Amino acid sequence: MRRPIVIGNWKMNMLISAANKWVIEALNKPECAGTDIIIAPPFTSLAIINEGIKGSRIKLAGQNMSAETIGQQTGEVSAGMLKDAGCDYVILGHSERRQSFGETDQLINKKILAACELDLSVIFCIGESIEDRNNGESNRVIEKQLSIGLEGVNQRKFTR
Repeated sequence: MRRPIVIGNWKMNMLISAANKWVIEALNKPECAGTDIIIAPPFTSLAIINEGIKGSRIKLAGQNMSAETIGQQTGEVSAGMLKDAGCDYVILGHSERRQSFGETDQLINKKILAACELDLSVIFCIGESIEDRNNGESNRVIEKQLSIGLEGVNQRKFTR
């Protein structure tokens, strides 16, 4: 039987000190027994939160990552950096990244492939804009995001 998954994307909220307090409180709450919990704090908090959740059922996710593994990518985070900080997951394709930062389906595909290479589980976000929905384009947009986003991803990469 599948277990429910709850994913909390903290976006650009919570300083390291507040994040640490949240983790301590979350670890002491039994309400979500039987649920997998994944949190995606800001990059600055990943390593410290990883220390606080060790041995618990809470897993860690990066909010985004670069398609590149190393190099001149000021301000970017690689899959290797996320793994090193303790992440098991990464969120890719979020609507805010698509709309505010102009991330294309092709770029998201490169990120997905890079994450798979380092055994990061991908939380792949898809979805249409309100304009697409109002214009009856939802299915076309979602099918395109899936088709391009998953290009080159084989069954082996899904089951790692």
